[in-house]
Amino acid sequence: VVNGKVTFEETIPAEGLTAAEISEKVNGWIAERYVEPTVLSAKRYDGESPEEIVIKGEEYIVFKNTFFVLSRARMYYYMTIVPADGECRFKLSRITYWYDDEDENGGIKMKAENWITDENAFKENGKLKKFEGKFRRKTIDLKNLLIEEIKEALK
Repeated sequence: VVNGKVTFEETIPAEGLTAAEISEKVNGWIAERYVEPTVLSAKRYDGESPEEIVIKGEEYIVFKNTFFVLSRARMYYYMTIVPADGECRFKLSRITYWYDDEDENGGIKMKAENWITDENAFKENGKLKKFEGKFRRKTIDLKNLLIEEIKEALK
Protein backbone atom coordinates (compact mmCIF):
# COMPACT_ATOMS: atom_id res chain seq x y z
CA VAL A 1 0.00 0.00 0.00
CA VAL A 2 1.52 3.30 -1.15
CA ASN A 3 -0.16 6.54 -0.08
CA GLY A 4 -3.23 4.54 0.93
CA LYS A 5 -3.53 2.77 -2.44
CA VAL A 6 -2.71 -0.82 -3.43
CA THR A 7 0.29 -0.48 -5.74
CA PHE A 8 2.56 -3.08 -7.28
CA GLU A 9 5.97 -1.84 -8.42
CA GLU A 10 8.88 -3.69 -9.95
CA THR A 11 11.98 -2.84 -11.93
CA ILE A 12 12.31 -5.12 -14.94
CA PRO A 13 15.88 -5.60 -16.19
CA ALA A 14 16.58 -5.13 -19.90
CA GLU A 15 20.33 -5.38 -20.20
CA GLY A 16 21.80 -3.96 -23.37
CA LEU A 17 18.65 -2.11 -24.41
CA THR A 18 18.28 1.65 -24.57
CA ALA A 19 15.22 3.43 -23.25
CA ALA A 20 14.06 3.99 -26.85
CA GLU A 21 14.41 0.28 -27.69
CA ILE A 22 12.53 -0.71 -24.54
CA SER A 23 9.78 1.77 -25.36
CA GLU A 24 9.47 0.34 -28.87
CA LYS A 25 9.29 -3.26 -27.62
CA VAL A 26 6.79 -2.40 -24.87
CA ASN A 27 4.61 -0.51 -27.35
CA GLY A 28 4.64 -3.58 -29.62
CA TRP A 29 3.58 -5.77 -26.71
CA ILE A 30 0.79 -3.33 -25.80
CA ALA A 31 -0.50 -3.32 -29.39
CA GLU A 32 -0.69 -7.14 -29.36
CA ARG A 33 -2.03 -7.68 -25.84
CA TYR A 34 -4.54 -4.92 -25.39
CA VAL A 35 -7.12 -6.06 -27.93
CA GLU A 36 -10.50 -7.73 -27.55
CA PRO A 37 -11.37 -10.41 -26.48
CA THR A 38 -8.26 -10.66 -24.28
CA VAL A 39 -8.97 -7.26 -22.78
CA LEU A 40 -12.38 -5.59 -22.54
CA SER A 41 -10.99 -2.09 -23.03
CA ALA A 42 -7.75 -0.20 -22.84
CA LYS A 43 -6.85 3.43 -23.26
CA ARG A 44 -3.43 4.94 -23.52
CA TYR A 45 -2.64 8.18 -21.74
CA ASP A 46 0.30 10.53 -21.83
CA GLY A 47 2.45 10.15 -18.76
CA GLU A 48 4.12 12.80 -16.67
CA SER A 49 7.21 12.49 -18.85
CA PRO A 50 7.41 11.80 -22.62
CA GLU A 51 8.89 8.31 -22.16
CA GLU A 52 6.26 7.21 -19.63
CA ILE A 53 3.64 4.77 -20.92
CA VAL A 54 0.29 4.69 -19.11
CA ILE A 55 -2.47 2.20 -19.90
CA LYS A 56 -5.91 2.15 -18.29
CA GLY A 57 -6.98 -1.47 -18.59
CA GLU A 58 -10.22 -3.34 -18.05
CA GLU A 59 -10.31 -7.10 -18.20
CA TYR A 60 -11.94 -10.08 -16.56
CA ILE A 61 -10.37 -12.05 -13.77
CA VAL A 62 -11.97 -15.48 -13.79
CA PHE A 63 -12.46 -17.38 -10.54
CA LYS A 64 -14.33 -20.40 -11.90
CA ASN A 65 -15.30 -21.39 -15.42
CA THR A 66 -17.22 -24.64 -15.90
CA PHE A 67 -20.10 -25.69 -18.10
CA PHE A 68 -22.61 -24.54 -15.46
CA VAL A 69 -20.73 -21.81 -13.61
CA LEU A 70 -18.88 -18.70 -14.71
CA SER A 71 -17.61 -16.67 -11.77
CA ARG A 72 -15.61 -13.60 -12.73
CA ALA A 73 -15.14 -9.93 -12.03
CA ARG A 74 -14.09 -6.99 -14.12
CA MET A 75 -10.81 -5.55 -12.96
CA TYR A 76 -9.87 -1.98 -13.78
CA TYR A 77 -6.32 -0.73 -13.35
CA TYR A 78 -3.65 1.72 -14.43
CA MET A 79 -0.37 0.25 -15.63
CA THR A 80 2.59 2.60 -15.88
CA ILE A 81 5.84 1.67 -17.58
CA VAL A 82 8.84 3.97 -17.54
CA PRO A 83 11.67 2.86 -19.85
CA ALA A 84 15.27 3.72 -18.98
CA ASP A 85 18.55 2.45 -20.36
CA GLY A 86 18.90 -1.17 -19.24
CA GLU A 87 15.60 -1.40 -17.36
CA CYS A 88 12.00 -0.33 -17.14
CA ARG A 89 9.92 0.45 -14.10
CA PHE A 90 6.51 -1.23 -13.90
CA LYS A 91 3.67 -0.02 -11.73
CA LEU A 92 0.13 -1.37 -11.39
CA SER A 93 -2.18 0.88 -9.38
CA ARG A 94 -5.67 2.36 -8.99
CA ILE A 95 -7.18 -1.13 -8.97
CA THR A 96 -10.94 -1.53 -8.71
CA TYR A 97 -13.34 -4.41 -9.30
CA TRP A 98 -16.89 -4.89 -10.52
CA TYR A 99 -18.07 -8.27 -9.28
CA ASP A 100 -21.12 -10.00 -10.75
CA ASP A 101 -21.75 -7.22 -13.24
CA GLU A 102 -24.54 -9.28 -14.83
CA ASP A 103 -26.50 -9.33 -11.56
CA GLU A 104 -29.88 -7.62 -11.87
CA ASN A 105 -28.93 -5.27 -9.02
CA GLY A 106 -25.77 -4.18 -10.83
CA GLY A 107 -23.28 -6.23 -8.84
CA ILE A 108 -20.71 -5.00 -6.34
CA LYS A 109 -18.11 -2.34 -7.10
CA MET A 110 -15.10 -2.24 -4.82
CA LYS A 111 -11.60 -0.84 -4.46
CA ALA A 112 -8.58 -3.06 -3.97
CA GLU A 113 -7.77 -1.19 -0.75
CA ASN A 114 -10.94 -2.58 0.82
CA TRP A 115 -10.40 -6.18 -0.31
CA ILE A 116 -6.89 -7.42 -1.00
CA THR A 117 -4.69 -5.77 1.59
CA ASP A 118 -3.22 -7.89 4.38
CA GLU A 119 -5.68 -6.36 6.86
CA ASN A 120 -8.72 -7.24 4.75
CA ALA A 121 -7.79 -10.49 3.00
CA PHE A 122 -6.45 -12.55 5.92
CA LYS A 123 -8.18 -14.17 8.87
CA GLU A 124 -6.71 -13.89 12.35
CA ASN A 125 -5.14 -17.35 11.91
CA GLY A 126 -3.14 -16.10 8.90
CA LYS A 127 -5.16 -17.88 6.22
CA LEU A 128 -6.76 -16.10 3.30
CA LYS A 129 -10.46 -15.37 3.57
CA LYS A 130 -12.44 -17.14 0.86
CA PHE A 131 -14.04 -14.17 -0.92
CA GLU A 132 -11.33 -11.55 -0.46
CA GLY A 133 -8.62 -14.15 -0.98
CA LYS A 134 -9.77 -15.02 -4.47
CA PHE A 135 -9.53 -11.35 -5.48
CA ARG A 136 -6.07 -11.06 -3.96
CA ARG A 137 -4.80 -14.21 -5.69
CA LYS A 138 -6.18 -13.29 -9.11
CA THR A 139 -4.89 -9.72 -8.86
CA ILE A 140 -1.38 -10.93 -8.05
CA ASP A 141 -1.65 -13.53 -10.81
CA LEU A 142 -2.51 -10.81 -13.34
CA LYS A 143 0.31 -8.59 -12.10
CA ASN A 144 2.76 -11.48 -12.45
CA LEU A 145 1.44 -12.31 -15.92
CA LEU A 146 1.87 -8.72 -17.10
CA ILE A 147 5.45 -8.61 -15.80
CA GLU A 148 6.31 -11.95 -17.43
CA GLU A 149 4.83 -10.81 -20.75
CA ILE A 150 6.88 -7.60 -20.61
CA LYS A 151 10.05 -9.56 -19.80
CA GLU A 152 9.35 -11.82 -22.79
CA ALA A 153 8.76 -8.81 -25.04
CA LEU A 154 12.10 -7.34 -23.98
CA LYS A 155 14.07 -10.45 -24.98
